[in-house]
Amino acid sequence: MKARTETKEKIVELGTDLMKSIGYPSLSYHQISCKLGIKNAAVHYHFPSKESLGLEILTDAIISFEEVIFNVSGLGSWEKLDLFFKNYRRHLESNNKICLIGASASDYQELPESMQTAATEYLVLVKGWFVELLDKGRKEGNFHFKGEPENKAAVIVSALAGGLQQARLIGNAHFDGIVNQLKEDLKP
Repeated sequence: MKARTETKEKIVELGTDLMKSIGYPSLSYHQISCKLGIKNAAVHYHFPSKESLGLEILTDAIISFEEVIFNVSGLGSWEKLDLFFKNYRRHLESNNKICLIGASASDYQELPESMQTAATEYLVLVKGWFVELLDKGRKEGNFHFKGEPENKAAVIVSALAGGLQQARLIGNAHFDGIVNQLKEDLKP
Protein backbone atom coordinates (compact mmCIF):
# COMPACT_ATOMS: atom_id res chain seq x y z
CA MET A 1 0.00 0.00 0.00
CA LYS A 2 1.29 3.43 -0.92
CA ALA A 3 2.22 5.73 1.95
CA ARG A 4 -0.44 8.26 2.84
CA THR A 5 -0.05 11.97 3.09
CA GLU A 6 -1.03 13.66 6.33
CA THR A 7 -4.16 15.08 4.68
CA LYS A 8 -5.22 11.70 3.31
CA GLU A 9 -4.67 10.14 6.73
CA LYS A 10 -6.84 12.81 8.38
CA ILE A 11 -9.57 12.27 5.78
CA VAL A 12 -9.60 8.52 6.49
CA GLU A 13 -9.61 9.08 10.27
CA LEU A 14 -12.49 11.54 10.07
CA GLY A 15 -14.35 9.37 7.55
CA THR A 16 -14.02 6.42 9.93
CA ASP A 17 -15.28 8.54 12.81
CA LEU A 18 -18.27 9.68 10.74
CA MET A 19 -19.12 6.15 9.60
CA LYS A 20 -19.13 5.03 13.23
CA SER A 21 -21.21 7.97 14.42
CA ILE A 22 -23.66 8.84 11.62
CA GLY A 23 -23.26 5.99 9.12
CA TYR A 24 -21.99 5.75 5.57
CA PRO A 25 -25.14 7.13 3.86
CA SER A 26 -24.92 10.36 5.90
CA LEU A 27 -21.18 10.83 5.46
CA SER A 28 -20.34 13.66 3.06
CA TYR A 29 -17.24 15.25 1.63
CA HIS A 30 -18.63 18.61 2.73
CA GLN A 31 -18.57 17.50 6.38
CA ILE A 32 -15.01 16.27 5.99
CA SER A 33 -13.75 19.38 4.23
CA CYS A 34 -15.41 21.70 6.78
CA LYS A 35 -14.07 19.80 9.80
CA LEU A 36 -10.56 19.61 8.36
CA GLY A 37 -10.57 23.17 7.00
CA ILE A 38 -9.79 22.06 3.45
CA LYS A 39 -11.62 22.36 0.15
CA ASN A 40 -13.93 19.66 -1.17
CA ALA A 41 -11.55 19.35 -4.11
CA ALA A 42 -8.81 18.22 -1.71
CA VAL A 43 -11.01 15.38 -0.47
CA HIS A 44 -11.86 14.43 -4.08
CA TYR A 45 -8.16 14.52 -4.98
CA HIS A 46 -7.43 11.76 -2.48
CA PHE A 47 -10.73 9.91 -2.89
CA PRO A 48 -12.41 10.49 -6.26
CA SER A 49 -15.59 8.86 -4.97
CA LYS A 50 -17.30 8.31 -1.65
CA GLU A 51 -17.07 4.59 -2.37
CA SER A 52 -13.27 4.82 -2.63
CA LEU A 53 -13.16 6.49 0.80
CA GLY A 54 -15.53 3.94 2.33
CA LEU A 55 -13.52 1.08 0.88
CA GLU A 56 -10.30 2.57 2.27
CA ILE A 57 -11.92 2.85 5.71
CA LEU A 58 -12.94 -0.81 5.70
CA THR A 59 -9.59 -1.94 4.27
CA ASP A 60 -7.86 -0.02 7.06
CA ALA A 61 -10.03 -1.80 9.63
CA ILE A 62 -9.06 -5.17 8.19
CA ILE A 63 -5.35 -4.31 8.21
CA SER A 64 -5.57 -2.91 11.73
CA PHE A 65 -7.29 -6.02 13.02
CA GLU A 66 -4.69 -8.25 11.36
CA GLU A 67 -2.04 -6.22 13.20
CA VAL A 68 -3.91 -6.67 16.48
CA ILE A 69 -4.04 -10.43 15.89
CA PHE A 70 -0.28 -10.47 15.40
CA ASN A 71 0.42 -8.20 18.38
CA VAL A 72 -1.62 -10.27 20.85
CA SER A 73 -0.48 -13.66 19.59
CA GLY A 74 1.69 -14.30 22.66
CA LEU A 75 -1.03 -13.53 25.20
CA GLY A 76 -3.26 -16.00 27.00
CA SER A 77 -6.90 -16.58 26.07
CA TRP A 78 -8.40 -14.40 28.82
CA GLU A 79 -5.89 -11.60 28.17
CA LYS A 80 -6.81 -11.55 24.48
CA LEU A 81 -10.50 -11.55 25.30
CA ASP A 82 -10.16 -8.75 27.86
CA LEU A 83 -8.14 -6.60 25.46
CA PHE A 84 -10.75 -7.08 22.75
CA PHE A 85 -13.58 -6.15 25.10
CA LYS A 86 -11.70 -3.08 26.35
CA ASN A 87 -10.99 -2.01 22.78
CA TYR A 88 -14.68 -2.35 21.90
CA ARG A 89 -15.67 -0.33 24.95
CA ARG A 90 -13.60 2.59 23.63
CA HIS A 91 -16.38 3.20 21.12
CA LEU A 92 -18.64 4.16 24.02
CA GLU A 93 -16.04 6.50 25.45
CA SER A 94 -15.87 8.26 22.10
CA ASN A 95 -19.38 9.75 21.98
CA ASN A 96 -21.15 6.39 21.77
CA LYS A 97 -19.94 5.45 18.34
CA ILE A 98 -20.67 2.01 17.01
CA CYS A 99 -18.16 -0.36 15.47
CA LEU A 100 -17.63 -0.64 11.73
CA ILE A 101 -19.20 -4.09 11.75
CA GLY A 102 -22.42 -2.69 13.22
CA ALA A 103 -22.31 0.42 11.05
CA SER A 104 -21.76 -1.64 7.89
CA ALA A 105 -24.49 -4.10 8.78
CA SER A 106 -26.98 -1.31 9.51
CA ASP A 107 -26.21 0.42 6.21
CA TYR A 108 -25.57 -2.73 4.18
CA GLN A 109 -28.29 -2.15 1.57
CA GLU A 110 -26.94 1.34 0.91
CA LEU A 111 -23.28 0.32 0.61
CA PRO A 112 -21.70 -0.10 -2.81
CA GLU A 113 -20.92 -3.71 -3.68
CA SER A 114 -17.17 -3.28 -3.09
CA MET A 115 -17.87 -2.05 0.44
CA GLN A 116 -20.35 -4.86 1.08
CA THR A 117 -17.61 -7.31 0.16
CA ALA A 118 -15.04 -5.57 2.39
CA ALA A 119 -17.49 -5.35 5.31
CA THR A 120 -18.21 -9.07 4.98
CA GLU A 121 -14.47 -9.80 4.86
CA TYR A 122 -13.96 -7.77 8.02
CA LEU A 123 -16.72 -9.58 9.90
CA VAL A 124 -15.41 -12.97 8.74
CA LEU A 125 -11.92 -12.01 9.96
CA VAL A 126 -13.11 -10.89 13.41
CA LYS A 127 -15.44 -13.87 13.84
CA GLY A 128 -12.71 -16.24 12.63
CA TRP A 129 -10.31 -14.87 15.23
CA PHE A 130 -12.93 -15.45 17.91
CA VAL A 131 -13.51 -19.01 16.69
CA GLU A 132 -9.79 -19.78 17.03
CA LEU A 133 -9.57 -18.05 20.41
CA LEU A 134 -12.58 -19.91 21.78
CA ASP A 135 -11.55 -23.27 20.38
CA LYS A 136 -8.00 -23.02 21.72
CA GLY A 137 -9.16 -21.57 25.04
CA ARG A 138 -11.62 -24.41 25.55
CA LYS A 139 -9.03 -27.06 24.66
CA GLU A 140 -6.64 -25.49 27.19
CA GLY A 141 -9.35 -25.44 29.86
CA ASN A 142 -9.52 -21.64 30.01
CA PHE A 143 -13.02 -21.34 28.56
CA HIS A 144 -16.14 -23.42 29.00
CA PHE A 145 -19.20 -23.17 26.78
CA LYS A 146 -21.72 -25.46 25.16
CA GLY A 147 -21.91 -25.81 21.42
CA GLU A 148 -19.51 -25.09 18.63
CA PRO A 149 -16.90 -22.31 18.73
CA GLU A 150 -18.33 -20.90 15.46
CA ASN A 151 -21.72 -20.38 17.08
CA LYS A 152 -20.32 -18.94 20.31
CA ALA A 153 -18.14 -16.56 18.25
CA ALA A 154 -21.24 -15.42 16.35
CA VAL A 155 -23.04 -14.76 19.64
CA ILE A 156 -20.13 -12.71 21.01
CA VAL A 157 -19.60 -10.61 17.88
CA SER A 158 -23.34 -10.00 17.55
CA ALA A 159 -23.71 -9.11 21.22
CA LEU A 160 -20.87 -6.59 21.06
CA ALA A 161 -22.06 -4.89 17.88
CA GLY A 162 -25.66 -4.82 19.04
CA GLY A 163 -24.66 -3.78 22.55
CA LEU A 164 -22.91 -0.67 21.23
CA GLN A 165 -26.03 0.30 19.29
CA GLN A 166 -28.32 -0.32 22.25
CA ALA A 167 -26.03 1.61 24.61
CA ARG A 168 -26.91 4.70 22.58
CA LEU A 169 -30.50 4.22 23.71
CA ILE A 170 -30.19 3.05 27.31
CA GLY A 171 -26.68 3.87 28.46
CA ASN A 172 -23.21 2.38 28.65
CA ALA A 173 -24.04 0.18 31.65
CA HIS A 174 -26.09 -1.93 29.23
CA PHE A 175 -22.97 -2.70 27.17
CA ASP A 176 -20.93 -3.40 30.31
CA GLY A 177 -23.59 -5.85 31.44
CA ILE A 178 -23.37 -7.67 28.12
CA VAL A 179 -19.58 -7.95 28.40
CA ASN A 180 -19.81 -9.18 32.00
CA GLN A 181 -22.35 -11.82 31.00
CA LEU A 182 -20.21 -12.95 28.07
CA LYS A 183 -17.28 -13.41 30.46
CA GLU A 184 -19.44 -15.29 32.97
CA ASP A 185 -20.65 -17.59 30.21
CA LEU A 186 -17.07 -18.53 29.33
CA LYS A 187 -15.76 -19.26 32.83
CA PRO A 188 -14.64 -22.87 33.35
